[in-house]
Amino acid sequence: MRTLAKYGTILMVMIAFAIVGYRTTSPAGAEQEVMSFDMWCLEMKLLPSARCDVRRPDDVKAYEQYRAEVEKFDSAKTARAQRDQELQQKLNPDPGPKSGMPVRQ
Repeated sequence: MRTLAKYGTILMVMIAFAIVGYRTTSPAGAEQEVMSFDMWCLEMKLLPSARCDVRRPDDVKAYEQYRAEVEKFDSAKTARAQRDQELQQKLNPDPGPKSGMPVRQ
């Protein structure tokens, strides 16, 4: 029984790392979804499912803090990417094809 719990914990950690790895490979500028309370509780905090089902007030508060941090990070990341793109356009403007000039294919 103890071995089963050990392997279950290892499996949960591996799933959490797989999810994190998958999310970090999303294309730039793609909106990321915030984990649901259940996923956060089970996969990030590794709490027992019975506790997650109860949704204790302190757990919900911790989840809300996590969610706020993720949303703050995402908005800062989006703003930073937009600033970088605007700067790139200012430094390397691409006027595009001029009328009457042939376009290379």
